[in-house]
Amino acid sequence: MKKLLLPAILLLGCAADGYGYLSLTDQALLRRQRMEQRGAVNSRGPRKAAPQANAEHVSLAMIKIADGYDRADLEAEGVTVSSVRGAIALVSLPTSDVERVAALPCVHTLELARELCTNMDQARAFSTVQQIHEGAELDHAYTGAGVLTAVVDGGVDPNHINFRNDDGSSRIGYLVHSYIDNKSSDGWTGERYDRDNIWRFTTDTEETFHGTHTLGILAGGYRGKIDAAVVQNTQLSTIETIDNPYYGVATEADMAVGCGDLVDRLIAENIDQILNYRYATGAPCVLSLSLGSTTGSHSPESLMAQFLDEVSKEAIVVLSAGNEGDVPLALIKTLSEDETEAKTFVLPTYQSNLRYGQVYFYSDKPFSMQGVIYNKERERVSYRMAVGETQGQGEPVYHCSSDFYESSTDVVSTQFSNAFSGYVGVGWDVDTYSGQYMCLMDYYTVDNASKNAKGNYILGFIVTGEPGQRIECYCDGIYTCLDDYDQDGWDNGMTDGTISDMACGYNSIVVGAYNTREVYGGMDGYAYHYNGAFTPGKMTPFSSYGTLADGRTLPHVCAPGASIISSTSSYYTENPENYVTGAALSARLDEDDRSNYWCPAAGTSMATPFVAGAIALWLEADPTLTAEDVKGIIARTSLRDEEVESGNPVQWGAGKFDAYAGLKEVLRMAGVTSASAESSDLMVSHQGAVWNVFLAGAKSMEVSVCNLSGATVLRKSVAGDELSFDTSAFSKGVYVLTVNGSHSRKIAVK
Repeated sequence: MKKLLLPAILLLGCAADGYGYLSLTDQALLRRQRMEQRGAVNSRGPRKAAPQANAEHVSLAMIKIADGYDRADLEAEGVTVSSVRGAIALVSLPTSDVERVAALPCVHTLELARELCTNMDQARAFSTVQQIHEGAELDHAYTGAGVLTAVVDGGVDPNHINFRNDDGSSRIGYLVHSYIDNKSSDGWTGERYDRDNIWRFTTDTEETFHGTHTLGILAGGYRGKIDAAVVQNTQLSTIETIDNPYYGVATEADMAVGCGDLVDRLIAENIDQILNYRYATGAPCVLSLSLGSTTGSHSPESLMAQFLDEVSKEAIVVLSAGNEGDVPLALIKTLSEDETEAKTFVLPTYQSNLRYGQVYFYSDKPFSMQGVIYNKERERVSYRMAVGETQGQGEPVYHCSSDFYESSTDVVSTQFSNAFSGYVGVGWDVDTYSGQYMCLMDYYTVDNASKNAKGNYILGFIVTGEPGQRIECYCDGIYTCLDDYDQDGWDNGMTDGTISDMACGYNSIVVGAYNTREVYGGMDGYAYHYNGAFTPGKMTPFSSYGTLADGRTLPHVCAPGASIISSTSSYYTENPENYVTGAALSARLDEDDRSNYWCPAAGTSMATPFVAGAIALWLEADPTLTAEDVKGIIARTSLRDEEVESGNPVQWGAGKFDAYAGLKEVLRMAGVTSASAESSDLMVSHQGAVWNVFLAGAKSMEVSVCNLSGATVLRKSVAGDELSFDTSAFSKGVYVLTVNGSHSRKIAVK
């Protein structure tokens, strides 16, 4: 099964001296657009180019407001402000005005919209969610009731039976569909739906099923009959009508959805709208984001990371680690007296002679970087494209063949043309967010058909600094990775550093993936195997991870992600252009007006809503949990079996997520004693809403009932050893009953 790939970051910054200008990345993007418009550069094959936010008229952006200024200052400058969360404003502005606005005193940072992309029966058993659903050794089963679960994703089919109550009504209380709209004065349009009219919405796109799948894992609740492919042996499956085993984790939680164009500005808009809905309901909230990007500073100071940290004050934010853990996209090196260079080559991964992408370079100290054309046959550099700390700030210098000449600053070289048709741009700057020195190498090259037919000329780079200096290099990973080509003295690419840049904030819960299914049944009657790639219990090979410059390691934990069967979009499945056959489906249910489908998928995208759904169960038990609480619970309760102990500690994080052990820790933190510690002299029973308490040998009783936030909801006393009280006015949930200050029991009001 093909992995979900994550695209390059598109940024806009303003210089430290206050002069606004297009970042190196955006300048590179504009050059590519011009090239594609005149046909000099091929389109990106089956993957569409990054959508641009109404580039001719209106740009979508995020602005961090400078200290001492507020929303009104932006609006006075002609900026349309949709909302402000903390110091982060979600804005629209004329594209021609971007540079002026970036330089305003009221603007600390301006970032144009960038594209982000998407990276259960057995899974529930592996992570002990099944025990929570069954209420094993608990006063009642936890289902996420009273908690809001939310996703922002693409390919959402909200009317799938997995998201409906038994009476047919929708469990999705709120859906916002935000998309780029060139006809709108704001550059985008947002459509909103609630339970009463969500039936009018079909889907945001028929090109993917991703959002339907992740939402199903998070909170899908359909447990009725389906026609499912049941594996019979190594080759065959049979279609049987069974109770649906592919429901999700928080099966009774409220649901909210953001969908549409997956650019970060609109993702932030959707999150903001979901939090407004959360505020209206008053429910605790967990937000699952199976989205990310492989390039950037990997700093908690990036604008999106700061935004998500602000969001985490109102919701638990759960993010996917990324799906590039088996691809060498990074080169992170601390230079020494013996090695004052970090150097490697750009290896094509999509077509054998096409290099199309970007590499970003970061360090706390100045450094020099040069793109190089290297002759493998002669084992030497034949052409250099150098940039240092005083050269090319804010504007990349392009080296190219004559067909790719664009401006008077371009360098057209015969040596370059002998190796490649295309261009390589190099430039340096200071990163707006992290304050680090940074360089960019932007490239599109195809081997010269006559003079480089054997591929002897390859593209690489050399970074030079001082001993003790940490150099970080990140490749976008769409069409290239980093490799030493077996050349002596050159560095190989690394997988430690493939963690999503979006996941590097302080307060998000970051999730990697491990395996739970190696074989699944197809609706075509065959059994399908992953050929050893997803051996149950082992680390999913492509689960991303990274050691950050500040010493933190991500992900925090791993959860079932390969492969997971969940609901899939009917619109994607039934679109003939997607060529979906029975081999890709594991179950279906036909209704009078539609068909519903379930399919397998693999990725940290699947592991993320699994953890988020379990956190919703925890929030049902204790709505006051914070992100720091959740991180601590995960660290203390995750399973560290032989696979974890013998594996890569950075890639595994705390280990294998254990939902049941985590819930018990939540109850313990809330002051609820375990069953084994409860007094055998205390007997508690109930009939309907009336509870009876008996304490053997007591001459008098002082009874109090507290919710899990610690608030007392009832206090009553009586002479004797028995007392009754009525809970009909209580909210549904778990309470702590205490008798005479020393005897306690958990009671569940349903």
